[in-house]
Amino acid sequence: MEWKREPLREDELADLLEAADERDLTHQVTIYTLAHTGMRADELAHMTDDWVDWQNERLRVPAREGDWSPKTDHAARSIPIKQPGTLRRLRDYFGYHAEYGATRQTVTNRVKGVAASTEIRKKISPHVLRHTYGTLIAARGATPQYIRQTMGHADLSSANDYLQYAGTQLDAEAEELW
Repeated sequence: MEWKREPLREDELADLLEAADERDLTHQVTIYTLAHTGMRADELAHMTDDWVDWQNERLRVPAREGDWSPKTDHAARSIPIKQPGTLRRLRDYFGYHAEYGATRQTVTNRVKGVAASTEIRKKISPHVLRHTYGTLIAARGATPQYIRQTMGHADLSSANDYLQYAGTQLDAEAEELW
C-alpha cells in the first residue's frame, strides 16, 4: 500500500517525542497529543480543557463548540488517552490554560519545527502523526471498529487501510529479520 504521507515507525516516533521534550510544554502537548490520539490539527487547535475527561482518561471531540465543528459528523468522538506522558502534559498545560488556542497552521508549524530538529528524513506533519497513530494501534491489534471510532472515520475503509499498512510493515520487518 502506498501512502502519500507515510506514517512514522516506532523508532522515528520515539525520536520525535524526544525532540519535543527539548521544547516548551506547548510543543510537547502538540506532538504527544497528535501522536497518541490521532486528532486532526484543526481539532487540536480548538481543544479546550473541557474536552479532557480526567477521571476516565479520555479526550472528547465535541460535535460543535461555539462556531467550531469537526470535519465530519463522525469526527465527534471520545478517544482514550493511554500514554501517561501525554495525559501528564495535558494536565500540566491545562493547569495554566483554558484552551489550546492556536490556528491549524500554528499546529502545523509546531510539528514541523520539532521535526526539523530530528534526523528523520520523512516529511512530518500533523496528518502524518494521525497516520502514525492509526498504524500503531492497528499493529497492536485494534479492530477496524475501534480504529474507525477513535479516529472519527465515517466507514471502515480507512480503518482497513491502517490494518493493511501495519501488516505490510510487519512483513517488511520479518524480511529484514530472516
